[in-house]
Amino acid sequence: MDEDLPRAHIKRLVKHKLSTLDNVDAKGQSFEPNIQKEALTAYGECAKIFIHYLTATANDVCRDHKRSTISDADVLAAIEECDFGELVEDVRATLDAFRDAKRTKKARDAEAKETRDEGDDDEVEKRDDGGGGDGGGDGAA
Repeated sequence: MDEDLPRAHIKRLVKHKLSTLDNVDAKGQSFEPNIQKEALTAYGECAKIFIHYLTATANDVCRDHKRSTISDADVLAAIEECDFGELVEDVRATLDAFRDAKRTKKARDAEAKETRDEGDDDEVEKRDDGGGGDGGGDGAA
């Protein structure tokens, strides 16, 4: 399968990185560089090649450990093996932030479920008490 990465994501990543760099022309004035469509295509192809290479290397690491599921540790080891060790700490920090966000969401969802369940218990109590305020009789005196 030969799918292209979303051009809008690539453009956003490139523009974000360019915004962090000092872009000064020959006269010393700042400017925002433009990106040709062909350059975005080249970035996309490079990203796909890097992903394929990293995946193959992570798969090798995984198989060397006699496992069939690639883990984040395998990807980090593959990054090191591909001589991109300087990226490991940034990737690890991103993974930690992802895990923290996941834990926070899980705790928030559990709290919301507990609150909903307590509300459902209150509804059951109202129904069990008769709920109509007439003492639960049939209305005949």
